[in-house]
Parts: sequence; C-alpha cells; structure tokens
Amino acid sequence: MAGQGQGRGRTWRGKDADERRDIRRRQLIDAGIELFGTKGYAATSVKAICDEAGLTERYFYENFRDREALLKVVYEILVRDAAVAVLEKMAEFDGDPEAMMKAGLAAFARQVTENPKRARIQQLEVVGVSDRIEEVRRGAIHAFADLIADTSRRFGAPDHREGVDLDVMAIGLVGLVNEQLIDFVGGEPAVDIERLIENQASAFTALSGVILPAERPGRK
Repeated sequence: MAGQGQGRGRTWRGKDADERRDIRRRQLIDAGIELFGTKGYAATSVKAICDEAGLTERYFYENFRDREALLKVVYEILVRDAAVAVLEKMAEFDGDPEAMMKAGLAAFARQVTENPKRARIQQLEVVGVSDRIEEVRRGAIHAFADLIADTSRRFGAPDHREGVDLDVMAIGLVGLVNEQLIDFVGGEPAVDIERLIENQASAFTALSGVILPAERPGRK
C-alpha cells in the first residue's frame, strides 16, 4: 500500500491537487469568456481576469503563458462547441445533402449567436490579434470548409467541373457565412437570426446547383 496516490498531492475539501488545478483553469476560462465577451480582449488585463475568477496571478501563469494563450483556448472551445452543434444537426438529415447543409448552417448561426459574449469573441475579438491567433482562426474556417467539401464529395460532387473547384467554392461559402455573422454580431444588417439563416440557406441552394451533381440519390 506504500505510495498509493503518490504524485497526486494532499486532498483539500475532498479534492486532490489535479482536481483543484482543473477547477482553477475552468474559472480562468469562464472569466476570459466573461471579460473578452464584454470589455473586449484588448481592454482586459491578466489582473482583471484573475479578479473575475477570484484567483491570484500565480494561478493564471500556472495555466496560461499570457492573455493570448487564454484567448486561444477560449476560441478553440467556442469553435468545438459550434462544430458539435453542426454535426449533430446534420446527422438528423443524413442522406439529403441540401437538407444536411442547410441544417448545419442554421445550427452554426444559432450556436454562434445565442450567447452575445461568445459571439463577440468568436466573430470579432479574435480578428487581428496576432499571427498565432490568426493561424488558429484560419484553421477553424478551413475545417468547416472541409466539412462542406467532404459532404459534397460523399454525394458525388467532383473536385473540378466546368471551371468550378469544390474546395474554392466551399471556402467561399464559409467566408460568406462568417462575414454575415460578423456584421450580425456587430449590429448590421438589421435582420433577425431567422432571416439571416434564410439568406445563408439561399446562398447554399444557389451554390449546391453548381457543386452537386444534378442526378443523385434521393433527388426527384
């Protein structure tokens, strides 16, 4: 029995050192979402984050190298949550590519915009921060474009057809959606979320006629 639990440290209030560290990390992430999503990234200091989390700066630097590292983690969490929402909704319409894509677009728009703080971070605060954050942001954009392209390929869309490149069209659709959401989060255009989704679905309907084959299973 000697050494049992070695390396995990003493418990305090029923939690060992690793559990306490995880709780503090979550507190800092929640504080980042709160302040980046209200005051903005540039106006938020490490001290303000620690004050919001109820922790000392020692614990901040135990978890994150700097504010930018926290922003990166926060953004990746928001993107992951959006991706899960999209994939779950698309799965409900599996077998119908147009319905899948429209459902995915709607799920993404609702997931991004349902929480104003998260929306501000995901669509506004990560733009122009640094090359490192931009690389992460571009990676997320391309991941969603790959989802569109791969789903289209599954239903017979060729990579190249009559001057149209599938990957180029996919990144274009993501760019369209992303720019519309940036304006929406910023207060423009003056439409509600349902109208925004209708516009995005219409854009995909137009593009689907180009990237998807006319004859495919399930199409009347």
